[in-house]
This record gives sequence, structure tokens and C-alpha cells, in this order.
Amino acid sequence: MPVRRGHVAPQNTFLDTIIRKFDSQSRKFIIANARVENCAIIFCNDGFCTMCGYSRAEIMQKPCTCNFLYGPYTSRLAIAQVAQALLGSEERKVEINLYRKDGPGRVASHTQSL
Repeated sequence: MPVRRGHVAPQNTFLDTIIRKFDSQSRKFIIANARVENCAIIFCNDGFCTMCGYSRAEIMQKPCTCNFLYGPYTSRLAIAQVAQALLGSEERKVEINLYRKDGPGRVASHTQSL
């Protein structure tokens, strides 16, 4: 049976281009699949892993809401705004407190663009 490379290559090329562009800018980021439930993470760069203290294997397939980084000072309103933006496919900037794997040290209060 012939392999249909044409159906796969454009999508991979697109993702590769995004990854190269953002990696060259020293950004910390994840890429998620919006077509599956919970928008599972399909890629995270080394900068993101270093920032949050998790390995790539621990991050992959987790929801893109990054609920594994929530802590005691993560605002419930910010969590709801992130979830609403993902459901509505709209761009939104949300300031949210996220935590490293080792707990007490906050990753950063940062703005997520969705």
C-alpha cells in the first residue's frame, strides 16, 4: 500500500516552521492539538521545560491549560478566562500565576496570549 506523504508533510512543515521561528527568539512555548479533547500538548521547547521544572515527557499530552502549573495564588478568574478563550477560539491576554514543579518558587506572573 503506498504511503501518503502529501497529507502529512504540509502540517509537519508548518509546525517545524513555527518551532524554528520561536526557538530562534528564545521564547518559552508549547504547541497543542485543538482537535482533541483538552487540547493536548504536542510540543514544548527546552525553555518551557527549564522554566517550569518538568521534563518534556512529563508535559506531553497534558492539557494546554497547563493546570499542572496551578498553585494557591492562581486566580480562579484567570483559569476561567483561559478555558473560555480556548473554547471560543478567540485571542485573549490573561495574567496568571503559575508554579514550578518544585512548588514554592513561583514560575512567574505572566501574560498568556491564546
